[in-house]
Amino acid sequence: MVTITEDEGDNVPLAQSLKELTTENTSDAGPGPKLEYPNASRIVRAGPKLGADGKPHYLIDDIPDNEKLRLIRESGLLKKYSKSKDSGAGSDVGEDEVEDLQALQAEYDRASDIPPWMDAVIYTVGLAAVFGLFEALVNQQYGVEVSFSEVIQRMAKTAPALYAIVYVTLRFRRTRIVNLLMLVAACVSGCYFVHLNMHSPRLGIMRRAPGLVTLWMYLTFLMDVRPAIINAIVVGLFWLIDPFKQSI
Repeated sequence: MVTITEDEGDNVPLAQSLKELTTENTSDAGPGPKLEYPNASRIVRAGPKLGADGKPHYLIDDIPDNEKLRLIRESGLLKKYSKSKDSGAGSDVGEDEVEDLQALQAEYDRASDIPPWMDAVIYTVGLAAVFGLFEALVNQQYGVEVSFSEVIQRMAKTAPALYAIVYVTLRFRRTRIVNLLMLVAACVSGCYFVHLNMHSPRLGIMRRAPGLVTLWMYLTFLMDVRPAIINAIVVGLFWLIDPFKQSI
């Protein structure tokens, strides 16, 4: 390496010093570092896992078809597409995708293992058991002995009416008029049950309570979240205000 000193005898022209410095660095320095690129065979690209058949396997493939259909129905995707199609507006959903969704829904409806009448029978059996339980509790509260056979007979008498209510509500529960009627019936049955407990604690009248409680529980269970909250608020306000307390 060339050094420039301040002695006059050793001074050399600046251009010559730079030339020597550049020549020395060029001759002494070896080849510069090379950039090593990874081999293409070593590159691992992110992608879906392959299934046993060699096809890509996505996470959505693990969701059952009935669960997919439920999510599609709750999202309102088909209704949104049908409205946009009727109005002539554009839609983010392609026609091929909608056809696939409609085919999936039709296949699910055809492959349903439980027909509507059987579904209503299952609900009716459960509601009849709830009715029998409250029937026994009311009689036990007033010290009236009731046998198991009597409870079964009352459950059997109530079962046809329960079946009719369950079948209609399950079949038409998606319509607005049925939802409105269920909300009104739930509020009336709940308020009337509260009224019986507060102002009519006699055995003959309290025997209406099992049917009211059963109907109230079923309708509250079947309704959506917002109507169920409205029902709870109405019954709670009726219990707090007690509009019939002045007439007793």
